[in-house]
Amino acid sequence: MLLRNIPGLYVLNMAEQVPPRLCWQCSLYESAMLLDAPLPHAPDLLSVLREATAPSHARLDDAFGALALNQRDGIARFLRAHAIGMAQLYPPVRDFMRRELGLICPDYPAMLRADLDALGEPELDAGDVSLKQDETGAAAGISYVVTGSRLGLTVIRQRGYWGEAEGFRSAYMEDGAERAGWKALVPWLRARGDDPSERDGARAAALESFDIFARAFAASAADDIARQDAHG
Repeated sequence: MLLRNIPGLYVLNMAEQVPPRLCWQCSLYESAMLLDAPLPHAPDLLSVLREATAPSHARLDDAFGALALNQRDGIARFLRAHAIGMAQLYPPVRDFMRRELGLICPDYPAMLRADLDALGEPELDAGDVSLKQDETGAAAGISYVVTGSRLGLTVIRQRGYWGEAEGFRSAYMEDGAERAGWKALVPWLRARGDDPSERDGARAAALESFDIFARAFAASAADDIARQDAHG
């Protein structure tokens, strides 16, 4: 995230163990996704996605960077935004990780619901699923955004967030499976990129995934306003 109200966030390049650098998350964004330099001989799928999504990355960085995660309202809104976005993005990521990477994806929506229940937050309207998940490469593009965004949580755990002193520990924030997912995804993306339809599908889905997170962030603010109005 930005160095604003939240501590600067850093992530490791899990593919090559490059020292930490600033990321969007948090968690979420100049991210670890931007740290993996492309192979010299080709614009592989990782490079295509990194370049195509850089402006969206920056905008989302600005949005989430305004949250103060050391305050209850900040962490609650952070989790609400992720819950709204993840409800749409999780199914294709789960299926992609199992099918292509041989990994079991943690149940992020369930973790987020448990966290919000613990905070006394009401049920959320996740909205309509608008991703064209049948396009070639779409699941790879979605997984790039979701798996990369998860890396930022590593540093949030290290820096701390509201609730730890009050006995609240976020299941979503404390899950540590993101490293294995990113480490497996990077070589998969680097080995691909020759198929134009796959490339285009991945790019479009990644951009839409960032848009979904942006809309989720806006919706989480609307929830704040509605609660304030309800309490006078």
